[in-house]
Amino acid sequence: MFQAGIPNYRSSDPYYYQYFVCHMCKRKMKVKRSKSLSPEPSSSNEYKRPRIANSGDSDNDYLECRLLNLSDDVLLNIMKFLHPQDLMALSLCCQRLEQVTRDRTLWSNCVDFRTAPTLLEDLEKYVKFFRPMTTRLRIRGNLQSNKHRGLSQSFFSAIRATCQLKELTMEEYDIDADKIQITDFPKMIEKLSLKGCRMHHLQTDKSYFFRMDFHMPNLTCLILSKCNWFYPHSLMVISKMVKLKELRLDSCYRLGECVAYASLATRFGFKSLEILDLRDTGLGDSEICCFSSTKTLTHLYLECPRSPRPVYCYEHEPRPYRPPQQHSTDPRLRVFEDQNILEVNNDRLLIDERRIVPYFDFERCLVSDRAICALGSYVCDRTILNNIQDMIFVEVDRRVVNNPNLKELVVRNYPRVTNQSLVHLAANAPSLEYLDVTGTTVTREGVEMFKSQKPGVTILSSFDET
Repeated sequence: MFQAGIPNYRSSDPYYYQYFVCHMCKRKMKVKRSKSLSPEPSSSNEYKRPRIANSGDSDNDYLECRLLNLSDDVLLNIMKFLHPQDLMALSLCCQRLEQVTRDRTLWSNCVDFRTAPTLLEDLEKYVKFFRPMTTRLRIRGNLQSNKHRGLSQSFFSAIRATCQLKELTMEEYDIDADKIQITDFPKMIEKLSLKGCRMHHLQTDKSYFFRMDFHMPNLTCLILSKCNWFYPHSLMVISKMVKLKELRLDSCYRLGECVAYASLATRFGFKSLEILDLRDTGLGDSEICCFSSTKTLTHLYLECPRSPRPVYCYEHEPRPYRPPQQHSTDPRLRVFEDQNILEVNNDRLLIDERRIVPYFDFERCLVSDRAICALGSYVCDRTILNNIQDMIFVEVDRRVVNNPNLKELVVRNYPRVTNQSLVHLAANAPSLEYLDVTGTTVTREGVEMFKSQKPGVTILSSFDET
C-alpha cells in the first residue's frame, strides 16, 4: 500500500497503522480559537498578524514576544488583573486592544475605580465600557482637589440606562442637592454608599432622602459614614425602608440630641435592621435606649467621640448673620415635609456668613450603664395584685425581651460604662458572641466574672495582654 507523503511500509508492520493514523491527524488538525466574547471578533483579517516565514536554518528560528502576538483569550486573562484605569489606557493604544478591552467579561459584576481618585470627565468616558451585566460600581473622588467637579445629572442618566446596578459606592464627591435628587439614583440598587461625600444646597425643610422608601424598595445597606450634612430628622425617612438591614452613620457629627426622631423611628420603623454603626457621634443614653426596641438588631457599634467637634457646613453663597433667637420664629426650621417638629436648641446655634457651627454638649453625648442595661432582656418590677388580711399577692416575674438576637456589641472609650453593664449582659444577652469594652471603667475583676459566666463570648478590654 502506498500513498503520497507516506512511506511505503508493509501492512504487516505493527507500527504501520499507528504511524498512518498519527500522520493523517496532524494534517487535519488545526489550532482552533474559542469564540471571542468581544463585541466584534478582534481576530478579523484586518488585524491578523503575519505568518512567520519558514527559515532554512531551524536552529536560528525564534519568535519575538510581543503583546499583540498573543491571542485574544490570553489578553483577556491578563486584563482581568488590571484596574479599570489601566484598561482605559490600553484601549487608547490601538484598535485591537480597544476591542478587547470592551469585552463584557471585563466589565461584568464589580467595577472598582477606587484605586485612584477619578475625575468626572473620566467617569463619563468609562460609561461606554459598562454593560448590562455590570451590577456593582465603586468610584472615589477627591474633595481636596480643585480639579474634581461634582457629579453630574448626565452621569446618573448614563448608568441608569446602561447598567443594572445593585451596588453603588460613591466616596468623597461633591453633590449638588438642587441638581441631583435621591430619585436620580438607580432604582433597583440594594447597597448605597455615600461615604465622605459633601452635600451642597440642602433644603432646610425637607430631608434629602424624602420618599426614598418608594424609590429604592430593595435597599438593604445604606452607608453614610463621615457625612457631616446628615441631620437627625432624616432618621424618620430612613426608618421607613422595609428591607434595610445595615445602617452606618459613624462620624456623622450632626447626629446628636435627636430623642424625638430616634423614638419615633425605632417605634414605627427599622423593622429589619440588623447592623447599626453609631461610632463617633453625639448620641447619648436617651437615643441608644430607643434602639433597644429594635428586635432584629444583631450588631451595634458605639464609640465615644475623641473630642467635641464643631461641624462646618459650607455653602456656595454667603448668608447674612441672624441672631439665634430669631430662629424660633422661622417656620422653615420648625416643621419638615412629614409634619415632624424640628428639634433644635437655638441657644447652641451660631451662624455667620459662611458656615453653621452647632456645638453639642460633650458630657451629654457620653453613653453610660443606663443605655447598655436597656439592651437585652430584663425582669420588670412586679406589681401588687391584691392585699387581703396581711397577705400580699404580686404578679409573677415578667421578662421583657429587648434585642434578643444581639450578637456583637462594641462600647469603646465611654468612662461611664462600668461593671454594672457586664453583669447585665452576662445575665440578659443570650445570643451575645463578641463584646468590646476597651477604654471603659470596667475592672479586671468584672471582666473575669463575665468570662466565667459567658465562656463562649469573646471579650476585649483594656486589660488584654498585648
